[in-house]
Amino acid sequence: MNKTLIISLLCLFTILVVSPFAVYAQILDSINYEIILTTQEDGNIKVKETILLQSNIDEPIFNLYFWIQNEAKNVNILVNGTEYSYTKDETRYSINVTILKIKIGEQVTAEITYLLDKDIQNFEKILFQKTHSMIVTYDEKILYSGLNFQPGTHLITPIYKTVESQKESPLLYYIIIIVLILIILIFFFYSLKLKKTPETKEIFSETKELLTTKKTLLMSLLKDLEKQYRAKEISDDTYHKLKEQYKQETVKTMKKLDDMMKSKV
Repeated sequence: MNKTLIISLLCLFTILVVSPFAVYAQILDSINYEIILTTQEDGNIKVKETILLQSNIDEPIFNLYFWIQNEAKNVNILVNGTEYSYTKDETRYSINVTILKIKIGEQVTAEITYLLDKDIQNFEKILFQKTHSMIVTYDEKILYSGLNFQPGTHLITPIYKTVESQKESPLLYYIIIIVLILIILIFFFYSLKLKKTPETKEIFSETKELLTTKKTLLMSLLKDLEKQYRAKEISDDTYHKLKEQYKQETVKTMKKLDDMMKSKV
């Protein structure tokens, strides 16, 4: 095949792939892109996107284009505070803004709101414009932020871990509180017994029983922690933090028991 023809075909392929994003990028820049995800009372996720757009060509702008993931419901689009009807082509939404007569250098603010199902695990966004800065938050926690994105950038941000962390927190608090109460009660009852039985032999016996009980509790907590982690009921960070704490406490307890046995012998 002629070399010139091959090069021509490759160029044509590149244009076909890039042009959908390049066309939008040529006329507008996204100065700032803020996306806020908020959990609703019914568990669904409300998304609010605020985009500051600026024209970069001295020609009329007839349409604005936005990419919204396919699972979105109840989509609403405002530009400069006015609601616009839209046409939808799968995940591409377009609105006609001819009436605004946007000139070069002028800025407009687009606000898009919609709902995502509570079981969704990832938030996705494809950028049609060159974007100078972007931030994505979920329930006031930053999921992602960055600078200088090119048209066609595909962002996929997991959100299920945040949801899980909200579910796991009360359970973990209960476990920690119960363990602390048990340890306090054990020390309290044994301290009462120690006052009545000052003999060295009995003190060793009672202290050994206390440490053995503590060791059993810690081992049980470690097993429960592993089960919760395998069942994906807790996040990676929480799992590793608690596991390290329990392991350290278990090692200390076993060392005390070992020292006690050696001293007794």
